[in-house]
Amino acid sequence: MNVLKAYKFRLYPTGEQRQFFIETFGCVRFTYNALLKDREQSNPGEKNSLTPAKLKCSYPFLKQTDSLALSNTQRNLDRAFRNFYAGRCAHPKLKTKKNQWQSYTTNNQQGTIRIEEGQLKLPKLKSLVPLNLHREVKGQIRSATISAKNLEEFYVSLLCEEEVTPLPKTRKKIVLHFCPEQLLQENQGLKTRFCQEELQEKIAREERRLAIRSESARRRLVKLKTAKNYQKQKARVLELYRHKKARKQSYMDELSLKLVEKYDEIILYHASSQTGTFGSSDWQHFLQKVQYKARWYGKTVVVKSLQKKA
Repeated sequence: MNVLKAYKFRLYPTGEQRQFFIETFGCVRFTYNALLKDREQSNPGEKNSLTPAKLKCSYPFLKQTDSLALSNTQRNLDRAFRNFYAGRCAHPKLKTKKNQWQSYTTNNQQGTIRIEEGQLKLPKLKSLVPLNLHREVKGQIRSATISAKNLEEFYVSLLCEEEVTPLPKTRKKIVLHFCPEQLLQENQGLKTRFCQEELQEKIAREERRLAIRSESARRRLVKLKTAKNYQKQKARVLELYRHKKARKQSYMDELSLKLVEKYDEIILYHASSQTGTFGSSDWQHFLQKVQYKARWYGKTVVVKSLQKKA
């Protein structure tokens, strides 16, 4: 069966490419806000009279950016209003450059998005963008979403259409319970072990250093925004937390695939009252991974909740 599969990679753009991404984020944000204001001023249910093409006539700087990114902005706004009218989300809000994450999406048209010599080719960019290609991209690329955290860390998510072959049947069944420390309780057929003691100790150590440097800046009557040692230490702590989150995501990816490969039927029990290293949001994210992988490879997943005894 053909499925849509996403691949996410870290980008390492040059100064010129970085500036292009930042300008594109700004144009996409400007277009979204202009379309939203026009829609709010029109009658409910009325089709938008303003389009990205019309905006380009009034604001020529929009012609310098990727036209597909602007078109996708209009589609995203239309989807947001459909969800709002269906009661699935709140009313769309204006975008701001103060948001931690900025992004835009562009589509692949006749190879305008491709991996070439281990680097990424994007529309409107003549040079290839370096990236950490840690896995092979299979299938045909449909679209690419460029995102940036604080305009410092850049990423690309490639949406690909590829053919997935169902896994052979193993005739095995497993019942597992949620565990707040390991995500799943250990089972004779499946051993789970998530080790992060050393990383947690390192985070605690670096946070103590951060507190010391904060106190030092306070004594010297220096604002934390201008305290260089404090900002460097803060960056180290944030990087450790990013690494911790990445390790957790990698663990869930590997565990969900292992389950689907070894068992035909997977029964998962969840006790929502328990908290620990893995919380309710981690559990829901893990369930999504197991369920779509089981659907891809022809396996069955049953999710149940433990009922409290009266």
